[in-house]
Amino acid sequence: MFFRVLAGRRPPRPKEAKARILCFTCAGVSEMLDALPLFHALRRHHPQAQLTVACDPLGAPIAQACPAVNEVIVLEPGWNSWPAALKNAARLHDHDWVIAAKGGFDRRLALLTRVTNAAIRIGFERRADRPSAYYTEPVALPGDLNGERRFNTLLRLLKPLGLVKSTDFSVDLSLRVPDSAREFAAEILAEFPFSLASRFMLINLSAAGGLKFREEDFIALARRILGSTDFIIGLVAASADQSTADEIAACMGSNRITSVRTPGPLELAALLEHAVILLTPEDETARLAAAVDARALVLGSEGPFKKEQARGRRCDFVHAEPGEQTIPVERVWQALQPFVVSK
Repeated sequence: MFFRVLAGRRPPRPKEAKARILCFTCAGVSEMLDALPLFHALRRHHPQAQLTVACDPLGAPIAQACPAVNEVIVLEPGWNSWPAALKNAARLHDHDWVIAAKGGFDRRLALLTRVTNAAIRIGFERRADRPSAYYTEPVALPGDLNGERRFNTLLRLLKPLGLVKSTDFSVDLSLRVPDSAREFAAEILAEFPFSLASRFMLINLSAAGGLKFREEDFIALARRILGSTDFIIGLVAASADQSTADEIAACMGSNRITSVRTPGPLELAALLEHAVILLTPEDETARLAAAVDARALVLGSEGPFKKEQARGRRCDFVHAEPGEQTIPVERVWQALQPFVVSK
């Protein structure tokens, strides 16, 4: 049956029928956040379409919170690409357009796209000098993958559909925070120390890559904030760094700083909706702030790659200057001045 599926493709649906679109995405939260503009652009151009996202479990909550998406299929994992494709194939048929939403060639997504047998299959090919074995509409990768933001790269996948010009589109990063996440945030904010005051900021201690802002710099900055403002500080971190957040909060000697454990990205997003500002390295937390239109001060990563940069309407950036080993605490403190109130 599998080889019969690969032999051809399903005929296009009649023009009067509602389009059925399937987008495959990768595993991580960051990749799903970067795919939000693609989903919104498809919805903007095809408001009546059935838009389905197929993804791994980690990215599913973000896809489910995107108002442009009708349905989310959680893929069954597999260490080998072919058996994994076969396990999922039966749930992935009956779509008109299938898009492999990855900012580069990915064999697993390419195989999953191929077994759908859709009339139009779009994705980035590894080689541009030979016919694609997976896609009916292969898309060439940009010459410099690090030279543009990842969501801009993903928007290139819409070109075969004639939907978006690379220099003429509006980027929509929004997601809808579910009520369950807002209930979690309300419970946290009703507890000590957040109940002491209405103004609080969040500091994210985790970074996806090298960061020129050290643990001792976070501590020095937190001391300055506590000594010069009326802020409550909530420290957030990835699971691997949660113990560090707990230790820093405990060592500060103040009842106005605490570590906050969030079950998932949407619970953190709900807290961001209430925070005066988020201080964060350049990682998925910065992208999450952009998705809920939260104010954020982003510490630039060590690498110069533009693809990793968040693009939020209310995101500002602090970078190390050429030759600097670390971002000076004073520079970050000055960048925070518009958002703090002296005692």
